[in-house]
Amino acid sequence: MQKNPLRFLILFAAGLPLASHALTFDLRGGYKTGSHSYESRYKISESWANGWWASAEMDNKNNKNNGKGTNGSDKSDSAHSFGDSTTDYNEIETNYTWRFADKWNLQPGGIYHWSSKGTQIRPYIRVNYLPGADWSLGLRYRYDYNTYETVNDEGESHRDSVNRLDIFVGYKFNREWSFLYQGTAYKHANEDYTYKNNKTWATENAFTLRYKWNEWFSPYVEYDYLDQQGYYEGEDNVSESRYRIGMTFTL
Repeated sequence: MQKNPLRFLILFAAGLPLASHALTFDLRGGYKTGSHSYESRYKISESWANGWWASAEMDNKNNKNNGKGTNGSDKSDSAHSFGDSTTDYNEIETNYTWRFADKWNLQPGGIYHWSSKGTQIRPYIRVNYLPGADWSLGLRYRYDYNTYETVNDEGESHRDSVNRLDIFVGYKFNREWSFLYQGTAYKHANEDYTYKNNKTWATENAFTLRYKWNEWFSPYVEYDYLDQQGYYEGEDNVSESRYRIGMTFTL
C-alpha cells in the first residue's frame, strides 16, 4: 500500500488534461464514537464542461484493529494513537452527466476501489432532479462487485458483493451556506454474510453543512449515524456515530 498519502493523488493529477472546468482538492478527518477510531481522507477531483467528472482518493484509518494486534492479541491503551494509522483504501471514480430534460439529468459512472483485501468494481447509475435554484434531489443505485473471496458466517468462501441505494437532498440557504443529506441502504448479495449489526443489511444517514468562504475555499462539518455497526474490543452491534470536519480547495 502507499506509505505517502499524497503520492497517489499527485500522480493522478499529473495525468489529467490541463483544460478543465474545475479542479478541487479535499481534506477530511473523522472520528467514530462507537468504534473509537479515527480516519483521514485525501481526494482530488476534476470536472469538464463536456459533462465528464473524475476523482481519486486515499483513506487512512487509525486504530483500525480496534484495540487488537494483527495476531489478535490485546494492545495497551498507549497503542491507541495516531501512530497506528494505516492506509485503508485507494479508489478512482468517474461519471458522465447527461442532461436529458430541463430539470433532469442522468449520471452513469463507476468506481475502481482497491485495498489490502483486494479490488472492488462499483458501477452505478444516478438520476438527478433540480426543482429550483436552491434544491437538488438525487437517487443512485450502485453494485459493489468483489473480485476476491471472503469467508462468510458459515465459514465458506464466496464473493461478498453488495447492492446499495442512495438518496441525496441538497439545499442552498444562500450564496455562502448549503446543506446536504445522504441516506444509504445496502445489503449483501449473499445471505450468509452479515454486517456488524448482525443483519444482512444496514443503513446510514449523513448530514453535511458547508460554508463557502470564497471562490476557492469551502470548509464543512458532517454528522453520520451508521446504525448499530460499531465494533470495539470484540463487541459488535454497537450504536455508531461519526463526526467529520473537512475543507475543499477549488484550484
